[in-house]
Amino acid sequence: MKPRTVIILWIVAAALGIAAYFVKFHSTDANLTKTHLTSGEKILPDLAPQELTSVTLTQGEETTTITRDQNNLWTVNERNHYPANHELLRNLLGALGELQVTQGYPCSQDDYGRFGVAAESKEETDLGLRVTMTNAQGVALAEIFLGKYNGADRKTVGRFIRISGDDSGVYVAGETFPGVYADPPTWLQNAFIHIENIRSIEVSAPNDPDFKTWEVSKATSAARSQFKLTDISDQETMRLTSTKGLRSLLAVTSFQDTLTPAEAKKTANPDATLKRQVKIQTFDGIRYTITFWPQKEKPITSAPAPDPESPLPPAQAAFLLTVDISADLTETRPKNPEEKPEDTKQLDAQFQMRQQSLKKQIALTQSFQGRIYQVGHTMLTPLLKSRSDFVSKK
Repeated sequence: MKPRTVIILWIVAAALGIAAYFVKFHSTDANLTKTHLTSGEKILPDLAPQELTSVTLTQGEETTTITRDQNNLWTVNERNHYPANHELLRNLLGALGELQVTQGYPCSQDDYGRFGVAAESKEETDLGLRVTMTNAQGVALAEIFLGKYNGADRKTVGRFIRISGDDSGVYVAGETFPGVYADPPTWLQNAFIHIENIRSIEVSAPNDPDFKTWEVSKATSAARSQFKLTDISDQETMRLTSTKGLRSLLAVTSFQDTLTPAEAKKTANPDATLKRQVKIQTFDGIRYTITFWPQKEKPITSAPAPDPESPLPPAQAAFLLTVDISADLTETRPKNPEEKPEDTKQLDAQFQMRQQSLKKQIALTQSFQGRIYQVGHTMLTPLLKSRSDFVSKK
């Protein structure tokens, strides 16, 4: 036999030996190199949102539980069953129901922290956002962990996902779940008071004898009509821009959180003289009584100068706020004697539409009564003025 032939036979024998070794010793570990789901498969194919009665989000020390009551209303347990943000919840459940695998990564439990889907860890960045969905019997229908973001650019960005009960590894999905966190304020319904067509504003300080109550009003609801102090004297004149902030007062509002009376008392500024009461009347016959006072972490005065080394300004003071509402809506439209018959039908229809809108606005605001809200400083800045800020001596 030629030497060349012998060498070839030895090479073939070695290759067969290596192949036999892998077949014998690695065939039982073949499943460890694959995930249960493959690209394109749904992560939660059997998710039925209509069967869910509770969704719990947990990450670290933060937990939010959103439950559905008998009236099909979703509320936040940690905020005394305040109405939940239905749009955010609907988007979350809809995204989970359609979530598909982009790529699978086989791994063991020891690697969960690398992907940010660990249930427990000393490193906060390793912890996943656990989303547990249960039915009326308290049975968990699905549970997943939302992990770190994946992708080098916006086109390939995604998020690592781990499914409870699937120990084959983690997955990448194209959805990033914007706005989904485990803190309760994130899940509160963000609708808040909306005041328009203001006729008069009165500001007083019930606990401050040195504060001089001031009131401004408008003669008409026309856009060009200006606020003017109701008790202005002949020796005073209104400052031109002093009421600028009052023209759009509380037209666009939002709140940061809701507090219980005990929480409000604990965080409120102990100086009772800083509390303000605001009475607002509109041309539509709606009356609002708003009471607000600062929290003790920040003073009510203007914020200190920004840190020159920091590009962001310091946080402004937050306020605690309550609101009450009453109304005397006009049931019939006052008609102009010179009104043309062909215009009456159109004007009556517009009046009825306006009345329906006002009734909805009143009903919404009434749902805010009896609660304490935390709001930002800028929302109430126009009401922090003194009477002297509006006038100058002639």
